[in-house]
Amino acid sequence: MRTRHLALAISVVVGLGPGLVALAPPAVAAPATVKVIVMPVTVSGTAASGFSVKKQDPGFPVDCRYKDPSIAAVSPDIETCSPSAAYAPACWKAAAPGKVLCMRDASSHKVFLIKREGRFADTAIAKPRDRAPLDFVLTDGTKCQIRIGGAWGPVPHHPNLYGAYSCDRHDAAWLYAKGSHSDAHAGIDESGASWRIRTGYKHIVWRHIATAYFVATAP
Repeated sequence: MRTRHLALAISVVVGLGPGLVALAPPAVAAPATVKVIVMPVTVSGTAASGFSVKKQDPGFPVDCRYKDPSIAAVSPDIETCSPSAAYAPACWKAAAPGKVLCMRDASSHKVFLIKREGRFADTAIAKPRDRAPLDFVLTDGTKCQIRIGGAWGPVPHHPNLYGAYSCDRHDAAWLYAKGSHSDAHAGIDESGASWRIRTGYKHIVWRHIATAYFVATAP
């Protein structure tokens, strides 16, 4: 018992004198990222059960003719429609003529009915390295949503970082770009069970992702 008490005493003494070494607590591994697939729209182009539809007229129609798959889609025929001002990162062809149903926040239960210009292209799923969540929640509760265009200024001391997600804390999440967007998965490091991404502005920090949201088409 005497030896055990001595060991405990040494472990909590930090920098009190020469020869005393603090025993650092073991690192706590971040929990594995939970991948959630949300299915808000059916194959027939109507809102799935449990999802509400909000009509929206941004003052201009969206264009979905160019086979631009949503980065978050794990089903075909889900597009990112332009212009970026409409913020239409994941859209389905709606049953209503000349309309699309778009999801902006995969953690919500809401889709937006927006007027469409022209045809809706048949679109394949994005290549695996190009796929990334529509939005995600960090382990500290910060929520980040995919960036669709817009002008963002350079990051101090990190000129090769490109804005990937807008976050409600830590400013933004970034991918590394050399001339073109070179990071896979919009800058998310998926090499471990707990995914990570760079966040911050003046001080860039890798943070872990607790929950990542993707989208698919409901039966």
